Amino acid sequence: MSETLIGVLVGGLLSGLGTWIAIGVQHKRWVLETRITRLNAKRERLEAAYEETLKQLLKGMSEGNYSITMMSDIDFLFPQAVSKEFEKLMAEEDKSELNMKFHYYDIARAMKASIRNIEDEIDALILGKKEKNKD
Repeated sequence: MSETLIGVLVGGLLSGLGTWIAIGVQHKRWVLETRITRLNAKRERLEAAYEETLKQLLKGMSEGNYSITMMSDIDFLFPQAVSKEFEKLMAEEDKSELNMKFHYYDIARAMKASIRNIEDEIDALILGKKEKNKD
């Protein structure tokens, strides 16, 4: 092969390489932005669901009757830490007002912790660090 042909091939490869690098960088940025958007949406959904669940939980504690929808949300949509705290409430034999307040606090605390974990994960992605915690 002639030197001219080799030069054309090498030049073509190098010019194409720049395009592929740019595409790769854009793809990585798109994946990161999509992940952050999804985490923000998850946080917003959970915050709204937590607010409604806490209202229903308080009503259920006072009436001694819990909504099936609320219970299924806790079991299947909420993080495991929230479910565990709710299971402790359901297993509790002492239904005194003070004891119910402690359980209510523990459940609300688990909910807030899960929101904080999502926010920490978003911060870690933005700062380029590895994920701290997955729910």
